[in-house]
Amino acid sequence: MTEQKYKITQFEKALHDRSAFSCGVPPIDNWIKTSISDETKNDRVRLWCGTDPDGTLFGAYALNPHSVVPEEAGPLARRKDRKPIPVLYLTCLAIDVRFQKMGLGEALMGHAIEKAAQLSKEIPISAIVLDVFEDENFDRRLAFYARLGFSSFDPNKPARMYLTIADARVALAAQEKQKEKATP
Repeated sequence: MTEQKYKITQFEKALHDRSAFSCGVPPIDNWIKTSISDETKNDRVRLWCGTDPDGTLFGAYALNPHSVVPEEAGPLARRKDRKPIPVLYLTCLAIDVRFQKMGLGEALMGHAIEKAAQLSKEIPISAIVLDVFEDENFDRRLAFYARLGFSSFDPNKPARMYLTIADARVALAAQEKQKEKATP
């Protein structure tokens, strides 16, 4: 994704027309079209929108603060943890069906990981946590997140996944090195 072609910015109701958006998952489409304005206004979630050069919404992702209790945190928990572990929750990642299979989901997810790493410098965040939407495309979504470095908390319940901020920082540093090598 080139920065000149596509933009990712924080949601603004007047700027981001969601009326034609459809990722193919009706509950997510409905949430983005009808609920997101109130949820962002009431500080429940932050939404970032990806737009093409014409301003068409190609996708979005949402983050909100969250916590995981140590007994459900698997590898995130340390032996003596008693308090909930602070994480950033990826509420959704959605790409309009007209823009799917173009690498834009990976680009949005990369932006979300960068955003989480930045935020972790200001507030404690141990990981990015998400729940993979369970429908006929579950295995494809699970593989997508696994390819990006996410792991399941529990192999018997693979839908809940995480990426530690430490791993995110390592991946971002590796990307920077690759960019430096590619620049003459």
